Amino acid sequence: MVKKMERGGITTHIFYFLLFLVVPVLVFPRLPGETFFEINRPFAQDTMANCLLLVFFYLNYYILIPRFFFSKRYAAYISFALLSLLIAFSLPHLIVNYLLRVKDFDHTLLPQINNHFPGPPADSSSLFFLAEELRRHLYLFFAATFFSFLLRTREHLSKLKEEKLSAELSSLKAQINPHFLFNTLNSIYVLSIKKDNKASEAIVHLSGLMRYVIKDANNYKIPLQKEIEYISNYIELQKARLGKTTDVQFECSGDAGNKEIAPLILITWIENAFKYGINPNIDDCIVEITLQVTDTGLRLYVFNKKVQHSLNTESTGIGISNTGERLKHLYPDKHVLQISENKETYSIMLSLQLV
Repeated sequence: MVKKMERGGITTHIFYFLLFLVVPVLVFPRLPGETFFEINRPFAQDTMANCLLLVFFYLNYYILIPRFFFSKRYAAYISFALLSLLIAFSLPHLIVNYLLRVKDFDHTLLPQINNHFPGPPADSSSLFFLAEELRRHLYLFFAATFFSFLLRTREHLSKLKEEKLSAELSSLKAQINPHFLFNTLNSIYVLSIKKDNKASEAIVHLSGLMRYVIKDANNYKIPLQKEIEYISNYIELQKARLGKTTDVQFECSGDAGNKEIAPLILITWIENAFKYGINPNIDDCIVEITLQVTDTGLRLYVFNKKVQHSLNTESTGIGISNTGERLKHLYPDKHVLQISENKETYSIMLSLQLV
């Protein structure tokens, strides 16, 4: 992916070099009797102006737009943009005139422009050339402004979307909240009092879960096996916390191999089942989780019976919505999500392509 982006970036740079340096020479009319790429005073001035406008393109893209326009400092942005146009229009004239004074270029590389206009007076031809030159500069100036705005705005929106997804990931990580940890530690304490061998197992599961959330979940993608281990640790901790009050069924099959997956893309559905399908005061609580790894991806099935809670635990749908957005962004056209819900049960079926 990185190499593809680098190749695309190089192609974009080549495109803009051609746009600013070659296209104006081909598109705009030349002076009478003048051939393409003839080294004369107009050509030298145009080439220098085009290079300066190309510099403005990158200046606008990397500095002016992010520092001034996106910061709503519009007056400063317009001032810098107009100053850049003034420099691109005037500086080539100043440089060429200086060279003509320092060394006699009139009869060598840079003949006087009036020599190209045998008929009209000198002042008329100069005004015509000046108008054509200004038109070229304005064309390139607005082209540089438009394309730099287009690319920077697209990158800005993409960055905002990435930040939103990052915030959503942080939100998902935060779902391993202190309340859950307190209940889990309390359950481990009770097991240790009873000298139950499951206490040491629960500590191992909790250690693995915390290591994953703190370290592994910060990566863009992780080995699928680590995601499965995280889910297994989470479910085992829930079993230790709930004891025999809930029928928790978990089945995992298939070989994860070298497959990778975005972190915390599956756990939301499982957390949702434990959150809204469990009440220790009700006997028939059921949570079923099936994870099947296939040759090309995986299938996740989660089912829970809806139960009444003494506290207000009405679902806001934020975690589910965030995960749905992450799926659309990270796995476009590579996932199928089916949600079935009625008054008594809730289930999801997620198919995900990983290769």
